[in-house]
Amino acid sequence: MMPTKFLPSLFAAIAVSCLLPGCQLAKQHTDMPQFGSLAQITSISPDTTQILRSGEQVKLKVDVSYVLTAESGTIKLVVLAADNSGVAQDVEVITKGSGKSTLKAEFTVPSTTVIRVFTPLIVQGQNSTSAADGRTFQVVPN
Repeated sequence: MMPTKFLPSLFAAIAVSCLLPGCQLAKQHTDMPQFGSLAQITSISPDTTQILRSGEQVKLKVDVSYVLTAESGTIKLVVLAADNSGVAQDVEVITKGSGKSTLKAEFTVPSTTVIRVFTPLIVQGQNSTSAADGRTFQVVPN
C-alpha cells in the first residue's frame, strides 16, 4: 500500500499528464516499450562456486526462465572476460509468453580474473535489453 504522502503527487502527475496538449492514450500506448519482460537464470553448469583455470576448456550450460510481453524477442548467452572482451555466446529466438530456454557455449578460459555470464532478453523492435540476469566465475592462473 502506498503511503498517503505520495498520493497527492501521484494524482497531480496523472492529471497534468492527461491535460497536456496532444495527449493521445492510444498513440502513447503503441510507442511505449514492452514492460514486464524478464529473463532469470534458474541453473548454471558448472556451478559458479567452481573456480575456473586459465587455459581450461569449459562447457557452459545455462537454463533460463523467461516472460516475454512482446510478440517476439531473443535471449542471449553472453560470456565476457574481466576486460569485457567477448569469450563466447549463444542466442535463441523466443515468442510471446513464458517459457524455459537452455543456452550453451564452449570456450577456453582466457588469462583473466573473472568470467561473467549474462542472459539479456532483447525485445523485438527495441535497441536495449528489457532484462538481464548474470553470474560470475572466479578465474585463477593455470
